[in-house]
Amino acid sequence: MKMKTKLISLFILFGIFTAKAQKWERTSSEDGAIPLSWKTTQQTASLSVDIDKDGIEEFVMAGRGQVTSIIYLKFDRAIGWREFAVEKEALPIETGGTFYDIDSDGDNDLVFGGDAQSNKIWWWENPAPFFNPNVPWHRYEIKTDGENQHHDMVFGDFKQTSKAQLAFWNQGAKTLFVANIPSEVRREKWIFEPVFVADKDTKNIKGCVAADVDGDGNKDLVAGNYWFKYVDGKFKPTKVGEEGGRVVAAKFRAGKKVQLVFAPSDSKGRLMLYECTGSAEVSANWKGRDLIGRELTHAHTLEAADINDDGNLDILCAEMVKWEEKLTTDNNPNAEAFILYGDGKGGFTKTVFQTGIDFHEGKATDIDGDGDLDIISKSYIWKTPRVEMWLQNGTGERQPNISKVLSDRIGLEFYSLRDYFKTDVKGTLAYVKSLGIMEVEVAGTYGMKTEDFKAELDKAGLKPYSTLMDYNLFKDSISKVVATCKALGIKYAGCAWIPHVSNKFGKEDADKAIKVFNKAGEALAKEGIKFYYHCHGYEFKPTEEGTLFDYIVKQTNPNNVGFECDVYWAFHGGQDPALLLKKHKGRFVALHIKDMKNGQETGELSGGTPLTSDVAVGTGQLDFRKILRAAIQTGVKFYYIEDENEAVKEHLPVSLRYLRNLK
Repeated sequence: MKMKTKLISLFILFGIFTAKAQKWERTSSEDGAIPLSWKTTQQTASLSVDIDKDGIEEFVMAGRGQVTSIIYLKFDRAIGWREFAVEKEALPIETGGTFYDIDSDGDNDLVFGGDAQSNKIWWWENPAPFFNPNVPWHRYEIKTDGENQHHDMVFGDFKQTSKAQLAFWNQGAKTLFVANIPSEVRREKWIFEPVFVADKDTKNIKGCVAADVDGDGNKDLVAGNYWFKYVDGKFKPTKVGEEGGRVVAAKFRAGKKVQLVFAPSDSKGRLMLYECTGSAEVSANWKGRDLIGRELTHAHTLEAADINDDGNLDILCAEMVKWEEKLTTDNNPNAEAFILYGDGKGGFTKTVFQTGIDFHEGKATDIDGDGDLDIISKSYIWKTPRVEMWLQNGTGERQPNISKVLSDRIGLEFYSLRDYFKTDVKGTLAYVKSLGIMEVEVAGTYGMKTEDFKAELDKAGLKPYSTLMDYNLFKDSISKVVATCKALGIKYAGCAWIPHVSNKFGKEDADKAIKVFNKAGEALAKEGIKFYYHCHGYEFKPTEEGTLFDYIVKQTNPNNVGFECDVYWAFHGGQDPALLLKKHKGRFVALHIKDMKNGQETGELSGGTPLTSDVAVGTGQLDFRKILRAAIQTGVKFYYIEDENEAVKEHLPVSLRYLRNLK
């Protein structure tokens, strides 16, 4: 949906977000709206990736048979679509490339493998910031020997080394390989090791994604119809289903483990979703169900994304029209493209998006940078060269860079520096100011009278906008809450914890809290103060209607009760914080920006982790680009870093540098 400035202003005024109806505006190279100068008739591969670090993804296409084998398309608001060359030589490029910052210079490099004619894999060095539409990128070799064909690959830190490895299929060898990135990437040879060999009868040896399958906080490898956990120096395979192909790993139902979805890729088969009950390392625990209800033919497009912006993941799956060049007619003229709209509880509403259009490695991405997801399709050999786009609600206003929006709004939750405040209030306040922070959230006054603490804040040039207070004050002593807020000069008062028996938060606890929140919210509203509740992870216990947190949101008065999304605790509770913000648009007034170390388990409902699991923002498991974009789009007002680790003073400069440069 479009969350434009006017819409955000309306939310601030009325406290309501209005969702736009979906409209799709088609644009195509067929009618000249998208320039496509290359003559490639076999468009084999595609990627959506932010090449120039402006926060908007470009669409990369690779092909074979003609000179100029890789290009990308960029949307320029001044002149429209522009085509850039990446590789001007003719290379036999296969489907299923990937991207990663291989040379550690801060931008995404591209990787593609050779097809059945080639035993090579190459990477192309991103020339940022010097982009010329006619100047190709420098190409390097990753693999130069062994068997041919490399259909699907992915980067991920599967070995927990703090630097990603490249996993790739080598169809000629029926083998899955993993390669470490060498220290000298432009000169050293890449060493790759086999981790799995498919048996001779295995079909559809394709598909390759990185995901934390079992919720242990580490990236696993999903390839073919197996997932691989790195244990004791080896990749342990677990079979899921009977056949691989295209694959996505995502949480269509929030919880500890992801669900795996397989499409038949280059053959016929069903669109199958597999969900695990019990240990993810036991094949029998993975149960599958057919999502379409019929056999699909060459379903070579499979994406998981929140297409309608309702906070629930959806699925885009589409068939090809033609794949045999020698045929004079189409193989599958009635090919269908489906969007399955998810309900967040594992259910889907099936819709037919397009009929008779060839989709090959189609993508769902915000290609025009206006804040909603668009759909892109390139055909393989059908009416090539060709690319088509469906822009959701046309092209609206450009979403601003995250760093531009938050440049002077990144605040700090004072609990992060609690140990320093206990011994030196003035010095700690001065330290906060020295970081360039202006906005703060108060959590106690550390033995000082509230008025005196406010005076010190004023002297330091810090502005408190909100405070977190004890649940029982909202329950029994609302006058004290009002007095504290007025003494601090703030209009937002929050509760950070609902009392309950450890690891046993239930509906009865939620119902009690709802009564307290509604009563406190009404009383505080009369004083010009907004009440909010800070999520802490235990509220994400699943129910038939979603989670207990969803229940609390629905049962509280939106005019008087807001929420603070602690993204760390939402993630720990098995949620995607970005989806959570969108699911409850307009209800979150504040964000706790907090990252979680790799290896910390998720999908837990305890509301507690070791303090050492807090790491500098941008160095852990959470995707802050996606989270902060969602927060901006849904009207979050306050953005507070929180870091409970004793190394907080080491972390804060790193966190701030990351956030102030995020696009």
